Amino acid sequence: MKNLKNNSTKMLMLIVLFVFASCKKNRENNEDGAKAGSYTYQGKTVNITGADYRDVGEDGPWIFFNGPSYSDAVQLRFPRAGADIPTGDFVYNGAVYTNGGYKPLTNFNGGMVTTEASILGDAIKGGSVKIKKEGDGFAISFDVTTANGPLKGSFTGTLAKK
Repeated sequence: MKNLKNNSTKMLMLIVLFVFASCKKNRENNEDGAKAGSYTYQGKTVNITGADYRDVGEDGPWIFFNGPSYSDAVQLRFPRAGADIPTGDFVYNGAVYTNGGYKPLTNFNGGMVTTEASILGDAIKGGSVKIKKEGDGFAISFDVTTANGPLKGSFTGTLAKK
């Protein structure tokens, strides 16, 4: 019984140690003053705390920018651009990308912005995106519109593949 109590105490101490270590790491990452970027939507500026891309076959890649809250995110879609992140200047084209009017070298096909007020997201309906390769990372800026207003932002850094 004494061994069980000692082991339980040790396990509890390890759990507490891991929790505090995790919190410290998150606090250090968010408070070091280095911002990957930000975006502004409906009068609110959100710091981008991370970004990644996902190759979804013919529909991809999709680029995601994440804010500090689970509900703060921006997604941009580049159908038929191949598996890699495209570079260049892109203009919104909402045409069905299989009908021939969509050009993967110059168009993006939309995306979404989510907020606490709109967890299901507001669809991107127009605008432009610029993507430039910089070393191992990318410089990305977007100036797009939704039915609920403009969305403008920029990001500089690496995009992890998910």
